[in-house]
Amino acid sequence: MKFNNEILGALCLIAAGFFLSFGGLFIRLVEDASTMQITSYRAVTFSLVALLYIILKFKSRTPEAFKNIGSKGILIAFIIGLSNVFFVFGMSNTSVANAVFIMSTAPLWAALASYIFLKKIVGTKTIIAIFGSMIGIGIMFSQGFQSTNNIGNIIILGVPICFAIQLTLINSSSQIDFMPATFLSGIFVCILGIVFIPDHSINNHDLFLILFMGAFQVGLGFVLITIGSRYIPPHRAALYILLEPVLAPIWAWLGVGEIPQTIALVGGLIVFAFVTWRIIDQFMEAEKN
Repeated sequence: MKFNNEILGALCLIAAGFFLSFGGLFIRLVEDASTMQITSYRAVTFSLVALLYIILKFKSRTPEAFKNIGSKGILIAFIIGLSNVFFVFGMSNTSVANAVFIMSTAPLWAALASYIFLKKIVGTKTIIAIFGSMIGIGIMFSQGFQSTNNIGNIIILGVPICFAIQLTLINSSSQIDFMPATFLSGIFVCILGIVFIPDHSINNHDLFLILFMGAFQVGLGFVLITIGSRYIPPHRAALYILLEPVLAPIWAWLGVGEIPQTIALVGGLIVFAFVTWRIIDQFMEAEKN
């Protein structure tokens, strides 16, 4: 059963990185909507996807599922919602290259949180994979990193820190399905949008695109993260999702003709190689056990 759970968790997290990687492409296709409108409106379908999962799984036990998440689930919902807020305001005050590089430090924060709060020793192979991936990420964005956007850089740093805490909290109570917390985080972001968006008018193109983004890109991505992180230690879970920054430039290239630099492709291949090596090695270890 442990072997099956580890495979399920790893595959869910890899798939989550795949779905989340479309975010940059979709945002480039938005015409006029503000960043806060994008975050708030996509939270509507994001929450609906999570709610659909909850209803299909728990059926008549849905109220019990919400009750079971307890105070830890409320904390997870708040952290996921806060992460969305950090993303919006950070992205508005720094470059995309800065943001993606900083958010890609999530495995380092997750390894620290895993050691401090779960007392889990981070294995040598995982440490090698994390630092090897960080080198690849650094190469990918070495020509685009700017140090002038300090406020935005500090704000966006909240995203990987929140993500590491989210993974750690979910993994610490793997017997609980925290999907209701994921649903509540979307409601939290929707409420913030109602309060802070001065003008809610939006054209049909942007509205449909953002709603699709909420269901497909963010919704499925975070549903899979919530499932997968129950079975995979936080530091390794964050490592697998590094496929997101590797794939994101490729979708932008294919979708809107934004051709990635050669150095970005080289860095992406380095990240992909280290992540793939750690995934295959994990499966081999699990099979031996």
